[in-house]
Amino acid sequence: MRPLQVSSKGNIILTVVNSEIAKRGYKFIFEKNNLQCMGCILKKICIDKLERGRVYEIVNVRDKEHFCKLLNGKVSIVEVKLASIELSIERKNAIEGVIIRYHPINCLTPCANIMYCKPPGLFKDDKIKIEKILGPICCMGGKDLVKVISSPLLEK
Repeated sequence: MRPLQVSSKGNIILTVVNSEIAKRGYKFIFEKNNLQCMGCILKKICIDKLERGRVYEIVNVRDKEHFCKLLNGKVSIVEVKLASIELSIERKNAIEGVIIRYHPINCLTPCANIMYCKPPGLFKDDKIKIEKILGPICCMGGKDLVKVISSPLLEK
């Protein structure tokens, strides 16, 4: 996994998205680029700064639009940041404001909380900051877990 690139504004990344979804607060997962993108003049701003599998949130939409051959439509220039993510962690690590390395909860028991034990947008050993403790999670596997809101931290 390569370190994410950031702008001089800190955690803000300039990119482009389909103009139809270009709204402040919209969240998306960057999946992959397309071979058609390789020769595009927007490639550097569109896909080179985003990392596959990460969840991004649009924080600002600029007035400038471009035409995208892949989408056959307009794309807007937007400012994005890594989105906050709800996840489960062991109670002993749940301290608001603390920075920890993320480790997915290894559990073989299927349950309704799996999306918090292995949330999209985080990878093993990512640095995260615990922003808020939301409360206990009922773990079918018997683990002592709590649900938290975390902010992924960029490696600079």
